[in-house]
Amino acid sequence: MINADDIHNAAMRYAKERTKEAMDDAVAVALPLCNAIAARFTGRGIELEDLRQVAAMALVNALNGFDPDRGLRFTTYVTPTITGTVRNYIRDRAQLVRTPRGLREQGMQMDRALEKMTQKMHREPTAPELAEHLGWTVEQVISVHASREKSQVASLDAQDDNGMRVFDHLGISERGFEDFEMREDLRKALMTLTAQERKLIKLRFQDLLSQQASAKKLNLTQMQVSRMERRILRTLKGVMQTT
Repeated sequence: MINADDIHNAAMRYAKERTKEAMDDAVAVALPLCNAIAARFTGRGIELEDLRQVAAMALVNALNGFDPDRGLRFTTYVTPTITGTVRNYIRDRAQLVRTPRGLREQGMQMDRALEKMTQKMHREPTAPELAEHLGWTVEQVISVHASREKSQVASLDAQDDNGMRVFDHLGISERGFEDFEMREDLRKALMTLTAQERKLIKLRFQDLLSQQASAKKLNLTQMQVSRMERRILRTLKGVMQTT
């Protein structure tokens, strides 16, 4: 279980004592956070264990570089540090999967159907409902969705050719959820979201849950969570561009 206070206190102890025992304790307490961050980058051609090792090394470096006199909580400092290190590792080691033209066209067709059905039904359709509307099988709907996610299309965690996430294009810094939430432009944008959408943002970017875990918390399917993330992105980007 991730406990920000315990992680911060362990880091503070190491910053004062600089002993191997204090370092070992700090790493042990913060390791669940490392693993949670690493897990967000699975499915990109690199083994989870490799991602965890990279995250752990970033944690050690962050502990050695942590300066309590700056007044930052360690979790605010270490989360973007680990995230950036893992992202750079993936960018340097992994080749991004290109989206085939046929899949891209199917994805666009599915997006149009989803938008139309959501407006009509006042909720997002289930996979069987979407399949019936498109004249596809349920398996085809799930396959197209899964392939697009694997290809890193329009996910909040996806990277482009420059190693940038879609959220990076909003101009949000890598300083952690607490910091960017306080920015005035994003604060206004977040206020335009529904309670459920704000809860998803918290689950994904503060609690660092995967889409699947977030879906369980919200009693939704992973596909619905993915679609909600895309809708949130469009909303935030639109609002922030006008502020």
